[in-house]
Amino acid sequence: MDYFEIDVISNVLGFLNNPADLIRASAVSRSWRHHVVANGLCKKLWLRKFPQVANVAYAVEDSDGIIKLSNISSGNPENWEALKRDHKIYSFLLQPLAKPIICPKDCLGFPIGASSTDHDLAENVINTLTPIDRYPGGASYWSSKGERDPNVPENILYRLITSISIVTEVHIRPFQAFWEPGRPVYSPKSVRFRLGRPKFMEDVEIDVCPVQQPSVDKYIWTYTSPVFPMAQESCLQQFKLPEPVVCVGGIFQIELFGRSGRGPLDGLFYIWGAAAEVLSSCSRRSHRSFAGERSSSVDEAESERLLQRAELLLEEMAEEILDEWD
Repeated sequence: MDYFEIDVISNVLGFLNNPADLIRASAVSRSWRHHVVANGLCKKLWLRKFPQVANVAYAVEDSDGIIKLSNISSGNPENWEALKRDHKIYSFLLQPLAKPIICPKDCLGFPIGASSTDHDLAENVINTLTPIDRYPGGASYWSSKGERDPNVPENILYRLITSISIVTEVHIRPFQAFWEPGRPVYSPKSVRFRLGRPKFMEDVEIDVCPVQQPSVDKYIWTYTSPVFPMAQESCLQQFKLPEPVVCVGGIFQIELFGRSGRGPLDGLFYIWGAAAEVLSSCSRRSHRSFAGERSSSVDEAESERLLQRAELLLEEMAEEILDEWD
């Protein structure tokens, strides 16, 4: 490596797109680590992976102890210590992406509302938060209103449990009408997912109960997934996103396309949902689960300081969004 021009080395290392490869490269030698740190490659890879956060700010503690805001996509820091700090923070944030996801957690919070609900009390969208689809004397599911056209779409809006989450996959279970002849499954034919945030603070839905027909125009959508086909089966169906996606703002939408179930009494087409889960490999609440996975060269106190700085960065990303709403 010492025989190559500095720009050549930096360009070669810049082609590393796997977080695990970049983290390993920085541990090969002092020379390699210097190039990774000096060029901010961990930060650049984070921004490539999650362009949604490129324009938000985070807190930086100055040498005199004063906290100031600095744009995350701004140029290189002024000094070597700042570069090393950025490398530690962003390599820490990349760690969940550099290892297999063993047990992601459901980060679905509370439903904002659905585009339609047939019977608001018995078939409310709140029922999709529980994995149980029946109980003694009744059933637990959400139902859209009936439509003559089977191509009329539906959508459900949720809040996530944290302001910033890294979403990896979504699980949905259609509902099977076990009391109807033939036990039909009222499943959509395909689904799509969107992640985003409210445009303004006053647009945040804070009702205790889900609202009817929440306006999707109140939100800025930073990610839209591909369309996934759904099987016409009453089982928990898994939809893995092509890549982990960061959601800043905590708004999640399920779009439901096509209706396969037809009511036996009115002949209308419906969509019934029994349960939904949004899995996150890394959210601010779960960052401490990675605290024990540390490099042997970093002592306990330094690891704790690093964890606090990474959490501060994530908190300030979310707070910057709140400031924009005001």
